[in-house]
Order: sequence, then structure tokens, then C-alpha cells
Amino acid sequence: MRSVTISAPATIANLGSGFDTLGTAVELRNFVTIEESDRFEVVESGIVVAGKDMVSEVVKNFLIENGYLPKVRILKTNSIPIRKGLGSSSAAIVSALGAAMSFLNRLNLDKLFEMAVKIEGHPDNVAPAVYGGLMVSASLSQRALSIPIGVPFNEITVFIPPFENSTEKAREILPKEISLSQAIFNLQRLAILIAGACQGKIIKEGFEDELHQSKRLSLHQKTMDFFEYLKCNTHNPVFVCGSGPSIGVIGKTDVREPNGWKKTLLKISIDGLKDEKVN
Repeated sequence: MRSVTISAPATIANLGSGFDTLGTAVELRNFVTIEESDRFEVVESGIVVAGKDMVSEVVKNFLIENGYLPKVRILKTNSIPIRKGLGSSSAAIVSALGAAMSFLNRLNLDKLFEMAVKIEGHPDNVAPAVYGGLMVSASLSQRALSIPIGVPFNEITVFIPPFENSTEKAREILPKEISLSQAIFNLQRLAILIAGACQGKIIKEGFEDELHQSKRLSLHQKTMDFFEYLKCNTHNPVFVCGSGPSIGVIGKTDVREPNGWKKTLLKISIDGLKDEKVN
């Protein structure tokens, strides 16, 4: 019986000033296995489920579009928390596409990246999920482009609150227009963040932002308060993970998590999509 297993990492995008531009892969993974079967079936954590989720839909659509009757069993193992700013939707799309492409012996990372961006809508989380490491991404007129840069840090401490942010709400709250001074502020800081990374340096000021972080922090007063506390009690860069509500700190910190929150140290993943097993 043919079986393939693919994993995709969690990703942290919108790093500081890098709104919709900068994202990194971290070692927290979702796994998708596709097996030959006599019917379509989806199993999550050992339980047969309805199969109406993103992974199941992406796998089914890819197989049908490529002329394969989707009589397969999909087994999912999810470690990435959803709606916490850790790229769970991108990991779902990338792992599903990777597994489906591998199952049909058609795995191509560049093609996968192109397809995943069309489904997700923007490339900053997709790119590190596919390629790993720290990626600079942009949606150009005809295509999405992503370029790797050196990662000047090995790990990120992530504080995960017990509440969620919807990506839609976190984007709706952003201003439709910004001032010239705000644009210049972020352009300068993103430039020095990337230039520093290329030289193996962490420039704390590069993580400052005037486009998205304060608005997204305002969705939860407890997140805003803890974000300010972290900035005052650590020398390391502090930033909102993705669209929130999780908060990241470059490197390690002795600051304790608030009651009910989870503190976890995630290593940067140089690997994006991984072929775990092929039979």
C-alpha cells in the first residue's frame, strides 16, 4: 500500500517592521499522511472526522484536478495551535499540497509555493513553511517572490495566550491609509533589520513598527499590557507573532508568562516542508 508522510513547520510572519514581508519557520510541525484506500476517509488524532477542513479540501481538490479518484485515507497530526499567530493555516495548506504532490510523485517546491500562495492569499507565511529559514517575500504584479536571508538568531521565545485572534479581524482593524512619516518609519527599520540579518546582526530597533502591531495588540488589553511589560523587562527584540495574539521575543528571556498563558522556546527551522516517509 502506497503511503507518504509530509510535515510543514509553524511560521512567524510580520516580524516587527516586516509587515506582510518577513517570516521565519520554527520547529513546531504538522504532519499529513496520505494512504491508498478503498474510500475517502480523514483521521485526526486516531478519530475519523468529517473531512471538511483545509487539509482535506486541498488534498481532495489537488488529486481530482490531476485525474486521480480521491480514494485515500488522510491522517493528520496537528501540533501548531490555530489562530495564535503561528501560521497554522499556511502549514495546513503547505503540508496538504506537499503530501498530495508527493503521493502522485509530482513534488516541486517552487510549484507548491505558487499554488499555496494562491490559496492563502499572501506569501509571507507560506514561504518559510515551504523553504524554511528566514524569508523576505513580496506579491509582485505577475507572481509572488520569496528570497532567503541569513537568520541572525537561533530561537524565539513565544508567549501564547489562552485566547485567539481571527486573521480576518486582525486585518480589518488595520488602517486603510497611513501617513508618510509612518511609511518612512517602517521602511527604514525593515531595511536595517534585513541589512543587519545579512551581516549576522540583530538590530533591536529593526523590530519597531507603526503599521500593525499596536492595532492588533488593542484587540486584547491583556496582550497589550504584557507586550509593554516585556519591552520594559528584556533587552531582546519583542514583537507580535503574525496577526497575534501570541508575542515573540528573540532568543531566551527570564520573564515569566502570565497566568493561563504558555511560554515555549522554539528553535528556528532551517527546513521547511519535509518528506518524513515514503513507501
